[in-house]
Amino acid sequence: MQIKFAKFFALMLAAMMVFCVVAGCQPQNPTGGDQQTNAPTTDTPSDPNAGTDTPSDPNAGTDPVAPNYVVDENGAIVHQDYTSVYKKIGSKITIDMVEEDEDGIATVTYEGKTYELGMDFLSMAMVYNCSVPEGSDKYKTEDDVYAEWWKLYIQRWNSLVCEIPLYSNQYFDVYNAKIENFATSPYWGPADAIVAATVKEGETSSFILGSSTELSGSFRNASWGKSSPGSSDLDIQNLTTGYSTVMSGFDGSYAWNMMAVAEEPTHVKNEDGTLTYTIKIRDDMKFSDGTPITAKNYIASLLVNSTNVAVAAGGNGNAGQVVEGFDEFKAYEGEGDQVYFKGVQLLDDYTFAITYQADYANYYYLITFAGFSPAPMQMYLGENEIIVNENNECGLSEGFYKKEAKDGVDAFVMVDVINNNLKWDSDLPYSGPYVVSNYDASSRTATLTLNPVYPGDDARGKPSIETLTYVKVISETQNDQLLKGEIDIISGITGGDETKAALKIVDEGEGKFAETHYDRAGYGKLGFRCDLGPTAFAEVRQAICYTINRPEFAQTFTGGFGSVVHGPYYTGFSAYKAVEDEIILNQYAYSSDSANAVLDEGGWIYNEKGEPYVAGTDPVRYKKLEGYERSPQNIAFKSTDGAYKTVEIDGEFYMPLAINYFGTQPNNVTDMLITAWQSNPNATTEIGAYIVYTSTDFNTGLYGELSQMTDYGWDGVAKLNAINFATGFNSAAYDFSFNMTIDPAQYDNYSAYYLMDEADFFENY
Repeated sequence: MQIKFAKFFALMLAAMMVFCVVAGCQPQNPTGGDQQTNAPTTDTPSDPNAGTDTPSDPNAGTDPVAPNYVVDENGAIVHQDYTSVYKKIGSKITIDMVEEDEDGIATVTYEGKTYELGMDFLSMAMVYNCSVPEGSDKYKTEDDVYAEWWKLYIQRWNSLVCEIPLYSNQYFDVYNAKIENFATSPYWGPADAIVAATVKEGETSSFILGSSTELSGSFRNASWGKSSPGSSDLDIQNLTTGYSTVMSGFDGSYAWNMMAVAEEPTHVKNEDGTLTYTIKIRDDMKFSDGTPITAKNYIASLLVNSTNVAVAAGGNGNAGQVVEGFDEFKAYEGEGDQVYFKGVQLLDDYTFAITYQADYANYYYLITFAGFSPAPMQMYLGENEIIVNENNECGLSEGFYKKEAKDGVDAFVMVDVINNNLKWDSDLPYSGPYVVSNYDASSRTATLTLNPVYPGDDARGKPSIETLTYVKVISETQNDQLLKGEIDIISGITGGDETKAALKIVDEGEGKFAETHYDRAGYGKLGFRCDLGPTAFAEVRQAICYTINRPEFAQTFTGGFGSVVHGPYYTGFSAYKAVEDEIILNQYAYSSDSANAVLDEGGWIYNEKGEPYVAGTDPVRYKKLEGYERSPQNIAFKSTDGAYKTVEIDGEFYMPLAINYFGTQPNNVTDMLITAWQSNPNATTEIGAYIVYTSTDFNTGLYGELSQMTDYGWDGVAKLNAINFATGFNSAAYDFSFNMTIDPAQYDNYSAYYLMDEADFFENY
């Protein structure tokens, strides 16, 4: 099951939890015409444009309290203080203090100062500040408060256009009718459905699943080292991970998995405002090799990925950042007195307790705080141990922090151990319904066989299909493969022609094939790197939205099996239903005139000589960079073909409206975007924009260029502005907390859109 709640918790509890996180989060069911990831997540560097909506933005040059800029030798300007508004005053603000203007932008006045509430503030308040204001007539329950914060978050997102939803579609899964009880939903993907499914009596118990999203081999912990793990890798992790203390069902709701916990976990609010969850697990659980599962297996990943050793190994090192004692525990590197993680306690072999910091004790989705899955001890600890002090607080043995000289520099020995153990073929057992018996990296094919000791779980039941093969398919040929028996399940079919062709197979198959479908909680999209080049500016992202005819695009692509939304929401979500009559959303009706207007207002009024831009004469608009817009990346910006670049004129920097678009291939959405946007005069010459297209495969585009990961081919030069892929909100827990962070230490791992909202910088006020 792929739960998409906060990407933060996906990273925090990856490999401990059966589910992944979203909302910025991890998509499910890749489509035949597009591919999903959590966007990274779905899912973001500095956005100086937020200042076009923020009165106090120093970029506007009119703020009397704007900070004094520090200009480096290259003329670049960067923030000196990354303290967020939420960190300063978030806990002091209640929803009834917030005001909303006619455009849906939220502000709050506190101690005589008015703050515009940015993406980080709203995403954090949405899940950590849902207490009902005392004496409120409007807000009666935490659900009411959550829905209001959610509305304000969506409205700001819509104003900043963090990405462009292109279509929300229906998903169809077509499968061999020998499989019974196979059903999917927005919250229940093929990896869950196949575990819950059965086989017709007398039929062979071996099936092949086809997915358009490539496997990478990162099955042990698909989130390790990535801000956006691939949905196929997450499927394999989901199929091979079990005994989660919390699971979600077909409808996305959470419940205790009594096949893992000995009794329902309890939580108490402590006198200091912190919250402690106590979890007692069953004493009869085993890994696939028969070794027993104990409480230590549930906390190993949390402990390790809260250290700088994990950071050196490619982890984020922040898994326990909302747990008591995190800062002290992470800072320890083996020197001096042993440091124990205050908020992580081992009470006995089968009982552990986690204490969360007071700032997070009011978490709206509280049950997910108790969501853990076990991992083999050796995976993260090698031959080292979890140690416990007299207060039952946990630490890691001395050998875990050992360093040796490597290439002339002292390095943690455990870095290589962890990375080797996280490989699919490391000699470690699995905890879930299946084990990976083979993976062919050249063909991106994984073979899974039943884990004989896995008893099943409360959500999916006990698996019965003996062998699963997970393969990469191409949408153009997948129907033929299904008819020939080369694959048994095609998941995530979408798009008009593809859907009609798949349904034809079912209709004409004489009972050999069946289908299941649901309305998608998510969308195919044009995503942005919102800290680089023109797409770092809200008005440019708005202009792009204005110059793509999204209703027509959605109708054409889905063939009537879908629609278009105007923000990161699912119309079936409870919060949307609660506010749908009052939410303020710009639908960005197709109009090059509107695009030109927002570009003019945003300062894209120059040509390459720094003179006034003349439409029809000058091919491309330029913008004079001011304040934090003069980032090192923006000063160095150029189009991938070298045709345009930021120019310096008399000490001022002018950026061209040149957009580096990377399109994943093979992909019908990419082909459509080339016609509807990249080569469309209304989106280029009519508004003074230049869009250069680069073809890319999924992993290189998403992980290499968008997430800037050298392991996936990034050459160290920031280039990508836009790329098409998809995202989903596949959990009842809609949580983007930490995904809009302005903290440089968290930014690369957690950013959903690579966007820092200027309204979130406390130094701007």
